[in-house]
Amino acid sequence: MPDITQGLAIVGPGLIGTSVGLAAKRRWPQLDVRTVDKDQPLNGIGTARIIVLAAPVDAIVEMIPRLPGVIDPQALVIDTGSTKQAILKAAAAAKIAQFVGGHPMAGGTSIAEARAELFDGRPWFLVNPEAPDVVRRAASFVDALGARPIVFEDHGQQHDRLMAAISHLPQVTASVLMATVARAVDAEYLCWAGAGLRDTTRLAASSAEMWQSILSANREHLAPLLKTLAADLSALADHLDDPDAIPKLFDEARKARAALK
Repeated sequence: MPDITQGLAIVGPGLIGTSVGLAAKRRWPQLDVRTVDKDQPLNGIGTARIIVLAAPVDAIVEMIPRLPGVIDPQALVIDTGSTKQAILKAAAAAKIAQFVGGHPMAGGTSIAEARAELFDGRPWFLVNPEAPDVVRRAASFVDALGARPIVFEDHGQQHDRLMAAISHLPQVTASVLMATVARAVDAEYLCWAGAGLRDTTRLAASSAEMWQSILSANREHLAPLLKTLAADLSALADHLDDPDAIPKLFDEARKARAALK
């Protein structure tokens, strides 16, 4: 377990950062938890021995080079960004020896959903093949927060490919779907939509401020998936009366959906 006697610092007290603080206080009620917001200097981290970077991906990449001058060299630094390759490269360039790329698979659409149990039972990916001992420290910490640590052995490529498919593609698809529906139907009629549209477009309520940097950072893996999806939709549009195409698609999708359980 990493040393928590000198406190926990959270850079970026949004939904994830606030929930990290709440989960840590649940585990260690006397823990000193300090927060550093985007308009505050990084020296607010102080002597904290655990530092969680919970800002957007581009903000994390931008702040990493400034960390060595303000943190304890022995402090464990974990980020929560949704992509890992660019962040790990920045940490390596800054020579932060105690750095672990992290990503909790938990969230919501606003800080109002922050809660101590947000990570309970949820996967929390950890990446830094150069420092297995540091990864073990990070795994102990996220386990104490209630999460399930999952360690990847490469430099973020596997994580980013996976996230492009199971997280970033669904987000973009939901947003495009909602925008397309809104263009096709007068706004006054949207209130008549049933559970189908509401369920499939839940992610469309997400903030562009966070997703802009995620999609940009993972464009290498996401762009081909978007083009494949667009091609599949275009092909389907030409075969809506095909008695074989529709059952084939629905059967494939239904079987894949069952795997989510």
